[in-house]
Amino acid sequence: MERQKSKKSFGRTKRLHIRMHEKEKDQLSVLAKEHGLSISDLVRVTVIRSQPVMPKAKPDRALFIRTLGELGKIGSNVNQIAHELHRERIVGNGHHVPDRIIEGALTGVKTLSDELIHILKGDA
Repeated sequence: MERQKSKKSFGRTKRLHIRMHEKEKDQLSVLAKEHGLSISDLVRVTVIRSQPVMPKAKPDRALFIRTLGELGKIGSNVNQIAHELHRERIVGNGHHVPDRIIEGALTGVKTLSDELIHILKGDA
């Protein structure tokens, strides 16, 4: 039975083994990390000018992506709070928080999210 191709290999079935000193491998790893690539993609891009399979997120980009996710959670929490305050207001036993405060919080989260998306798209 033939082994299935891994999704990660994208049809690449041949391996290349090379010998190098530990220091050379460390330098290669650092260079790949600086460019947001795997070592294999760095070698392919450098030697045969192929396109990388899937660039790794650079640390700052990864931070933006995580922050965007956290902003989404904050926005969801603000929505839940607004919903609960509105429900309590209808029942008549809740605290009154002006709508403009909730809208301001949601607008702030949306503005930050949009700015992060703009930065991420510009970095792509």
